[in-house]
Amino acid sequence: MRIMDRPGLYVHVPFCARKCPYCDFFSVSALELTPVYLKALAQEAARAAAFWRTPFDTLYIGGGSPSLLSRGDLKALKAALSPLELTPDAETTLEVNPEDADPDKMAFWADWGVTRLSLGAQTFDARFLAGSLGRTHLPADSFAAMEAAAAAGLSLSLDLIYGHAGQNPEDWAADLDKASASWAEHISAYALTPAPGTPLARALAERLVPRLLGEAASAELFALTAEALKIRGFERYEVSNFARGGAVCRHNLKYWRRTPYLGLGPSAHSFDGTRRWADEASVRRWAAALDRQDEPRSFVEEVTPEQARLEAIMLGLRLSEGFSASLLKPSQALEDFCAQGYLELEDELIKPTEKGLAVADFLARQLA
Repeated sequence: MRIMDRPGLYVHVPFCARKCPYCDFFSVSALELTPVYLKALAQEAARAAAFWRTPFDTLYIGGGSPSLLSRGDLKALKAALSPLELTPDAETTLEVNPEDADPDKMAFWADWGVTRLSLGAQTFDARFLAGSLGRTHLPADSFAAMEAAAAAGLSLSLDLIYGHAGQNPEDWAADLDKASASWAEHISAYALTPAPGTPLARALAERLVPRLLGEAASAELFALTAEALKIRGFERYEVSNFARGGAVCRHNLKYWRRTPYLGLGPSAHSFDGTRRWADEASVRRWAAALDRQDEPRSFVEEVTPEQARLEAIMLGLRLSEGFSASLLKPSQALEDFCAQGYLELEDELIKPTEKGLAVADFLARQLA
C-alpha cells in the first residue's frame, strides 16, 4: 500500500467564540457543550475502530476553532481517538486562530503530537480583517503566532483570502509577500465567496456593505498569486494551494485523490471508497444518536462507478498532477482545450496548465 493510499482521519471541533460573517462551516458558540462533545467523540471513535482497521497517516483537527480547546480538553480528545491507530509518521494538523496562539500553547500542541499548524491569518491588512471578514484578530497577532510556530518547530500553513471590497493588486501582493517571507511552507489562497445564507451574503444582498471584487478583478488576483509565490519557491499543486520544499498537505490530497477518509464529529464527512456520508450538523442530535447506539448520519449515498469517474475528472482538473487519460474518451473538446493551452497530455496523464487551473470548473463541465 502506498503511503497516500492510507486513509485520513478528520475531527470536527464545532466550537467558535463567534461566527465569522463569511463562514458556512458548522459551528456553535455554546462552549458548555464541550463535555457532551468529547464523550460523544469517544463513542464515535470506538464504533469506527471496528470498521477502520488500517492505520491513518494523517489527522486533521478542524472546525470551528480547535485552538479554543483547553489543554485538558485536548488531552481528552486524544484519549477519545485512542481506539484508532495512527502511523508513527502521521501528519497531524491543527487549525489555529491567531488570537488563540502563544508560545506556551505552541509548545503544548507540539508535545501533544501536532506536527503542522493551519493558521487562519486571512490577510495582513487590518482594513479587510475588520471589514468584509469581520475578524477580531490583528495583523500583529498573526505575526506573533507565526514566530511562535517557528520557535516550536511546527510546520506552518497560512490561510489567506482575497477579493475584498476595495482591494487592489498591490494590497494582495503585499499580503503574499509577507506570507511567503515567513516561516510558512504552505499557503492556501481563496477568493472571498459569500455562501448563501451567511451574514455576509445577506448584507451584500441588502447593500449594507460594499460590493466585493468582480470576476475580472478576482481573476487578476488569482493569476498574481501563482506568479508572486513562484518567485519565493512555492509551487501550485492544487487550484488554491501552494507549497515549497514539498510541504504539501497530505491530508487534503486525500480528498482530491479520492482516498478514503473518516470524519468524526458533528457535520463531519466520510468516504470509504464506495460510500459517502455525513454526520448530523448538531452537537445535541449527533451526541444523542451515539448515546442510543445509532448512526448519527444526516445522509449516506452509494457512489456509482460513473459518479466515481466524473469525480476523478473534476478533482483531477484541480490538481497540477492531473488525472489518468483513461478516464476520458478522445473528443474534439479535449483536443481543443489542449490546442488552446488549457490542458496538456503527458505520460498518459491529462494535466491542467496554469491557464486551465483558472477555469477548472468550466473544463470539468465540458469534459465530464
